[in-house]
Amino acid sequence: MQRIYPCELTVEQYVASEMQRQVVAESVCPRCRSAEGLRRHGSYGRWVTAEDGAAVLILVARFLCAGCDRTISYLPSFSLSYRLIGAATFEAFLNGDRRALAVGRWEDLLRSYERRMHAFHPQLLRVVGRGLGRAPPGGKALWPWLKEACGSIAAATRRLVEHFKITVFRSYQCHQPSGAL
Repeated sequence: MQRIYPCELTVEQYVASEMQRQVVAESVCPRCRSAEGLRRHGSYGRWVTAEDGAAVLILVARFLCAGCDRTISYLPSFSLSYRLIGAATFEAFLNGDRRALAVGRWEDLLRSYERRMHAFHPQLLRVVGRGLGRAPPGGKALWPWLKEACGSIAAATRRLVEHFKITVFRSYQCHQPSGAL
């Protein structure tokens, strides 16, 4: 299972401070609700872009639940699930900031992210309903709606995963409760 961990650090600060070692897991397993506790279970590497657009390898903290014997990873909120481009760069792109170095460097990939987000919009709205307020009917209004409801793409991702088990790109199995698809 994957959780989005609130992280105010930049990618570089996260790596330099070895933040994956400082992540504190929830007291109750989000998968099985066991209160037996989650114990640290190492980390795994994952690439994410920094503000300058460089791909940086980060380590993501993992914990093992004593109750269900399953792992839970805590992805820092500057990352997007299963995406190389960081949340801040994607947000700059969605806001039309084509001057940002990382946006210019990854513009083709960012366009594909945007297309995927808009293609998934109908399914997202079916799951979220009015959970984030009155939703737009479609098209380019999706990002302004999420921005107004959540403040940033990082906050929107965290809220969508935590409350609705979905992202702006698709529904991933790692966000689902035990046994669900």
